[in-house]
Amino acid sequence: MQRAYNEFSEQIKSCNELYAIHDHLKNTLAYPQDLSDLLRAQIVYSVSALDKLIHDFVKIGMIEAFNNQRQKTNKFSNFGISLNTLIQIQKVSLITIPQSPEETAIYWFEQEIVLRHKTFSFQDPDKISDALSLIWSEEHKWRKIYLNLSQPIRTLTLTTEKDIKIYLKNIIMRRNQIVHEGDISLLLNKKDTIDEEEAKTMVDFIGALCKSIYDCVN
Repeated sequence: MQRAYNEFSEQIKSCNELYAIHDHLKNTLAYPQDLSDLLRAQIVYSVSALDKLIHDFVKIGMIEAFNNQRQKTNKFSNFGISLNTLIQIQKVSLITIPQSPEETAIYWFEQEIVLRHKTFSFQDPDKISDALSLIWSEEHKWRKIYLNLSQPIRTLTLTTEKDIKIYLKNIIMRRNQIVHEGDISLLLNKKDTIDEEEAKTMVDFIGALCKSIYDCVN
């Protein structure tokens, strides 16, 4: 899971570089045009990084459980596979010395996971919790994630697990408004305002949240 988390960290780093570009253009070069879309891009990219990380954690954890390297959860034990995958696993089980990844059971199990999850979005707190149930038996996941947050997040006051779930939902709502509606207010028919602090806080929150999740499931 370390590699998946490292990839996530690089994506968050890219988000922060967008912030630095915005700051340089606005404050150093006094660029006269509207630069707010650079801030919106930070929110979109950070949410995408979160989504991908949960997908990666679940896939890696499930493969570890399949390979008896991780405790199997109840949800994992009830994970269904297609008849085609079952046939392929049975077929490769007869191969003594695999000559390629396609000749291993793990390969076909991984393909099943990818196929089953490729249309899923792991952004909403409840969907994240449900996905993590495939690899993590903790009953009170968001309580654990909240308690494991290791750093204050800028100006946010988050005192319960409910707070972090609500704030994450607000980020997802803003992300969806940006992606699907151009961040245009239906009431005013113009783009909603966004400032540097708002965007930076959202990115920092997602970074801290994913670090906590990583520490919990790793």
